[in-house]
Amino acid sequence: MTMTPAERMATARRALERAEAAAGLRTRLAAPLRLADDAAAPPARPAPGRAAGEDAAGPPTTATGPVGGGVADHLPVPAALAGFFPASGLRRGSVVQVGGSASLLLALVAAAQGEGWVALAALPDLGLQAAAEAGVALERCLFVPRTGPESAAVVGALVDGVDVLAVGDCRALGARDRRLLSARLRSRGAVLLSTAHWPGADVVLRAGQVRTEGLGRGWGSVRAGEMTVHGRSRNGVAGRVRLRVGASGLDVVDDGALHGPGPVPEQVPAAQGPGPRLQAVS
Repeated sequence: MTMTPAERMATARRALERAEAAAGLRTRLAAPLRLADDAAAPPARPAPGRAAGEDAAGPPTTATGPVGGGVADHLPVPAALAGFFPASGLRRGSVVQVGGSASLLLALVAAAQGEGWVALAALPDLGLQAAAEAGVALERCLFVPRTGPESAAVVGALVDGVDVLAVGDCRALGARDRRLLSARLRSRGAVLLSTAHWPGADVVLRAGQVRTEGLGRGWGSVRAGEMTVHGRSRNGVAGRVRLRVGASGLDVVDDGALHGPGPVPEQVPAAQGPGPRLQAVS
């Protein structure tokens, strides 16, 4: 049964309250926060296969979306990046590592958001105007610029209330925290986009060779740009694609070479342009 927009909003608001409280309280992901006003809030819908009285943070019995039953198993992705993902799109419970470009990150967030809620955490330099221009619906977006030393509790709380969570470089997250968060993503059916290295990421994307248009020497504004995205996925797809970033979103300039299932490289090479020619002078 799909939740109504009002129920989605209530779920997201409770997640934000938990995240805000976690930023000031010394708690761990293994012991989720319980707020006093939760008792007055409407009880959350039990996930399919879970008893009504079972704690939502307890061991899950099935993988469900964070906004109730009836949700799709996959979320949309930009058509220009579809080659790096399964045919159905971005699988719920997965982790995507995105580096090198805020435009690339926001394009993924906007495409996957749909009618659901998203959160931007530990991304203090990310502009909300840029997010809106990329297509992110800010009225359904939670923004936590700095997660503080208790990043595990903050991110864990946000996972419970949104469909898509974009996370910056949370250095306070240890290896154990990341494993717990990955398990929590799978149980809640959320998707995490990380700008920092995330062990076991399902898809790794990195932008390089970025070129912008519209800027002069001390004047102008960015109108458009191009970048080369190198990527690999756990199902064996690897390659690169040249994209143009404009008002219409991401458009393919050159599809480069995407290799089908096979050996997956350990790392995605950082895209760099050809070095300058050396010239002997006397």
